[in-house]
Amino acid sequence: MMAALSILPESAINTIDRGGIAVIKDFMSPSEVSRLRADASTLYYDGQFTVDALAGYGKTASAKDKASFDATKDRAVLPAYIPSQKKAGPFLSTTLGDVDARQKLTTTITALRSDLAKGLDRPGIDVLDYGNDNHEISFTRFGPGALLQKHIDEHHEECKGRVGWSRPTRRSLSWLVYLNEDWDANNDGGCLRTYQRKAESAFSVGSRHGDLQIGWLKPTADDPRERPVFLDGRRGIDDRERKVYLTKEFNSDPYLFLTSDFFVQNLLIQNHDLGKRFHYLEQPKSALTSYLGQDSGEQIKDVAPTGGTLVVFDSVALPHEVMPTVSRERWAASGWFHEKQQPEPTGGQIFL
Repeated sequence: MMAALSILPESAINTIDRGGIAVIKDFMSPSEVSRLRADASTLYYDGQFTVDALAGYGKTASAKDKASFDATKDRAVLPAYIPSQKKAGPFLSTTLGDVDARQKLTTTITALRSDLAKGLDRPGIDVLDYGNDNHEISFTRFGPGALLQKHIDEHHEECKGRVGWSRPTRRSLSWLVYLNEDWDANNDGGCLRTYQRKAESAFSVGSRHGDLQIGWLKPTADDPRERPVFLDGRRGIDDRERKVYLTKEFNSDPYLFLTSDFFVQNLLIQNHDLGKRFHYLEQPKSALTSYLGQDSGEQIKDVAPTGGTLVVFDSVALPHEVMPTVSRERWAASGWFHEKQQPEPTGGQIFL
């Protein structure tokens, strides 16, 4: 029997566990939301936020940069930790802005993290520190017109190329608490668009024994549920024959950096019936990505960024994007709960 949860409904646990997005309305009161939004806005206009690295339009931007400003990339954060400087960020400052409001938020998010650790049986996320490669928490601001294209928040280290296996932790769960007042998604835009599976997953998503999910087996008439596919870099866990290996040993480069499901289906997976069912969680990015058709197994679920709403989802398993805002700023508190990274494989061969 699952231990009692303190602030999260049990229904949210199963939703996250099987690859969906948990949406909890009125998670925070209007007064708490208003106070946090005021703090975020004040700190942004005081110059404390860091402009999204993909935008590059900070106060130190050149005249040429400012002249070519792209509103779709007008995103900024107030982080708790700055990895490049290996120091605490302004979110954790005890002298800037409404310190008490941010500390109360951190306390609430800590309780949320403990609930998720219990409910999802992920004890590795229940550590105390925010920042310093443990957990991430920040304020985020999207300017009018800003968006974020479809992506997933975490990938298997073998899919990261040269930067793979370079960090001690990985993102496990993604969360946001929206801080917007009187938001009307029909007029204001800015929804979080998620791409959930139409068919229920047969098993827990995201990770198994530290091996991260990279794809799915599509349902069939004989097997009507989707089955998550994990990348095993070690093949060292006795799973009592419950796991089925789809491939023989192979090198991650170049196979995991090719352009579509076709190569995995036809070059790696030996069983043709299983091979034709395979598809990536997210197609490897390339010049051909935009030409690939929409995944027929996905269904869209939009979440309006209404003040006080909490959303939580698995960082590995759920593709999502942020739709363009129309004419307003879009505020949120957001972050990721981390788990320790599995040990780097010593051999060069991996398995699906």
